[in-house]
Amino acid sequence: MRRGFKSLLAAIGLAATAALGSASCEDAGTSDEEDVAETKNLFGEDRVADVLKGHLDKVPRSWAEFEALFGMGRKCARTDSKEVFVVEESSSRATGMQEMTDQLLPRAVVTGCNTGTGNPDDEPSYRSYSLMAALFSSPDAANAAKGDPMVLDRVEVIALDRKTGLYNFYVMTPSADPKKPGTLQRVQLRPDGKVYTYTKDPAKTKTVTKVSEDRLCNNCHVNMGPLMNEMHEPWTNWVSTHKTLPETADTLSGETASIVSEAIAYDGSHGRSSLANDLEKTMTAAIRVWNEGISTAPNTGFISENMSGDQPEGLGGLLKSVFCQTELQYASSFSVVPIELFVDPGAVAGGAFQAPPPYGTEIFPILMPIRSEMDKRIETALIKKKILKQSTVIAIRLIDDRNDIFSSKRCAVLDPVIAGLPTDSTAIDGWIRTTLRGQSATLYKVGTTKTYADTLLKDAATTDETKTARTKYLADASTAYQTDIAKLKTIKGRDELKTRSQSRKDNARKMFDRDANPMPILVDEKKGT
Repeated sequence: MRRGFKSLLAAIGLAATAALGSASCEDAGTSDEEDVAETKNLFGEDRVADVLKGHLDKVPRSWAEFEALFGMGRKCARTDSKEVFVVEESSSRATGMQEMTDQLLPRAVVTGCNTGTGNPDDEPSYRSYSLMAALFSSPDAANAAKGDPMVLDRVEVIALDRKTGLYNFYVMTPSADPKKPGTLQRVQLRPDGKVYTYTKDPAKTKTVTKVSEDRLCNNCHVNMGPLMNEMHEPWTNWVSTHKTLPETADTLSGETASIVSEAIAYDGSHGRSSLANDLEKTMTAAIRVWNEGISTAPNTGFISENMSGDQPEGLGGLLKSVFCQTELQYASSFSVVPIELFVDPGAVAGGAFQAPPPYGTEIFPILMPIRSEMDKRIETALIKKKILKQSTVIAIRLIDDRNDIFSSKRCAVLDPVIAGLPTDSTAIDGWIRTTLRGQSATLYKVGTTKTYADTLLKDAATTDETKTARTKYLADASTAYQTDIAKLKTIKGRDELKTRSQSRKDNARKMFDRDANPMPILVDEKKGT
């Protein structure tokens, strides 16, 4: 049976309750084949190439061989943490789709073993995020019935390219001949917008390149960067400060038990832990560097690569993260209800807005889609590179200050902006400001919202003028916010908020309306299913 488990690599996007994206990075139907030089496309300039370029006889055939070769996971030289981060959930992506199972199954993200050496001076977690691997489980795995469900004959990694600042995607699998080294495949999104695979099978003398008929990893990694669906506390179902032991610990055996134990000892005896709290910090740093570039390598990263034409989105595509959304994150209620249910945090930044506690014993809502860390970081990078002004970005958020995502009103502005977008990047901010000023009467709510937006969009507004407009806007926004969160105290109000949360989940399903997608399983708030 073909072992094309379609959850590959999106485990770097492990979420709270439905972690792995489902797009297989294994090549499916493809166009005509073409031989290419091994060093041209099979490798980037990264930690995978450091070990395997010129040494394809070492390509791992299993997770254990990968750990030993790259010094990661159980072979990490650290004594305090092996950087094995575990989440458990009652679902599997073995078929290529997120499907419920009748048992909890562990998944893992393994980061690059940061021993404190080989890091750029101002990138302390570089060794962790420069190489990351994903492990997932399947109820159909050979030893699953014995408590050992992890699939360990595929090695799926992303590696940060020192030349481009982008992540390179690799898959390593056993070859047909068990005596030969593994097969190495790279998956790459090219400037023409197509997804290519480059495969070196030990049975062939040259690397084979193909154009994929589906998007492979790109189905989940829509920007071809790292993913983590639940980026912030409480990290539902992750081994974390809120969840110290996997519930399945006593039922696991074999390699799965050995790997999962590195998140935290079953009995606490060896004192090591790898908590989601730490993974969040690593993933945040990874997304920042991937967007803004490597500090020691100018003109690297996702923003620069798109500006130069080496990535397919271009500047127009990057603006989708500012007006609309390209990825999603998911927030859960633990001690507070996600503030995004009531207001766009980007619109009211700096105001005294505190997320409310959940009312009574009701856990509400569960895994609500919110604006992604990726989109926010793309926006921040555009500001840092002086393509957009901070005032322009705030004015864009004010178009719909109630919704951080799925705002039809804000997103509708994107197409006319792109249609007239200047080719000179230094003129883009001015063009957007002019566009927003021209539509101000219909874009903004009459009152302090419109006054604040108009002030932000003025080319010569004084500091005092802007401060006054902002103070009055935040006061009105705070009053509206208090009225909204009071709905948590009534049955009718909670029903309204549940409907609001469910609408977000419905829109998330529409956004990723395909079999292979990065979404967790989203419970219907009304039906509880």
